[in-house]
Amino acid sequence: MKFLTRIAVLFYVTLIMFLSSFILLFVLNYISMQRVVNLLAVVYYDEALRVTFAGGACALLFLNFVFYRAFTVNVHREKTIAFDNPAGRVSVSLVAIEELTKRVISRTSEVREVKSKISVSKKGLLIKIKLILRAEGSIPEVTSRVQELVKRKIQSTIGLDEPIEVAIFVGKILPDQGKEKQPPKKEEPQKESQQNVPFQGYRA
Repeated sequence: MKFLTRIAVLFYVTLIMFLSSFILLFVLNYISMQRVVNLLAVVYYDEALRVTFAGGACALLFLNFVFYRAFTVNVHREKTIAFDNPAGRVSVSLVAIEELTKRVISRTSEVREVKSKISVSKKGLLIKIKLILRAEGSIPEVTSRVQELVKRKIQSTIGLDEPIEVAIFVGKILPDQGKEKQPPKKEEPQKESQQNVPFQGYRA
């Protein structure tokens, strides 16, 4: 599918560059009006050229249809997961699975925020999760626990037999509020102790 996507992108980029360059040269008078008219007249009156251009136009229409079908079918497949029940076929939206994943992960005390994105390929289900953790701790332990929770929840809810890959990206680790460093207190200047000097009276 990636190869077909690259071919389609290259095809449309080349076509748009050709058309835009032709229009730019035409409006800047680098291509005369008479040349364009002569070229169109040759194509219009020459039967061989008309057949050639007609074949090229049909090929472009066919390629456009192939690209459209390939992309729309792939997008439809990526948006749902389908499985067969005895009573019929069932399709589950990937958006629903993403929301389920968020709810499961948000119950973990170490997680502050979570974002989830799911895609389907021939290799199975790929779940990309972005986490913001509440406090400093053992990241391997927390992420391993989250991965296991997500896999078990999806397998128990959908009954998916295909392999599930859970990729986690930790975007931020918030400091523990209980361990936040307190700003140093300004030391107040110590007041000098006043010594009471006894009054000895006035001597003449």
